[in-house]
Amino acid sequence: MIHRRAIQLALGVAVFLAASLSIAQEAKPQPARDSNDVYKLDYVFSEIQNGKRINARSYSTLLHSGERGSIRLGSRMPIAVSQSGGSTSALQYLDIGVNIDCRVEHAVDSGVALFTSVDMSSVAPEQPEENRTGAPIVRQTKLQVDNIVPLEKRTLIGSADQVDGTGRFDFEVTATKVR
Repeated sequence: MIHRRAIQLALGVAVFLAASLSIAQEAKPQPARDSNDVYKLDYVFSEIQNGKRINARSYSTLLHSGERGSIRLGSRMPIAVSQSGGSTSALQYLDIGVNIDCRVEHAVDSGVALFTSVDMSSVAPEQPEENRTGAPIVRQTKLQVDNIVPLEKRTLIGSADQVDGTGRFDFEVTATKVR
């Protein structure tokens, strides 16, 4: 009799635990999506010198509305760093290149609300008569914007003058609804 009672109790506990786990799994939050809309984002970063485009780089990604995307391109550059006491050195790595973070917030009349963050970095070229020893000079351009971008129309989302020259960088995007 006691043995049967123990089995019934164990089965009851097992059923209770299984039901609890089932409810807990159903309650997991799902990623928020405004819709099933998918957008292709085509970014073009242009270098302008004396009013003429001398260089352009293109980057593309596909995103669901409400989701975040990232593009990372570049190199890891080793930099010698002296240890405490200065007698030995170790290597640290510096990321050089282009980082783009973006998010299609939601659709608006004939366009989308778009968040874009761009971080571009490069090593400045050594100038004639410059004797660089030690750490390199790193040039960096950052842009972080919220824009309303019309669909299928290239749109200027930012522009910046070069720090060490007379040139300019233009940041453009074209948003296309895929589905």
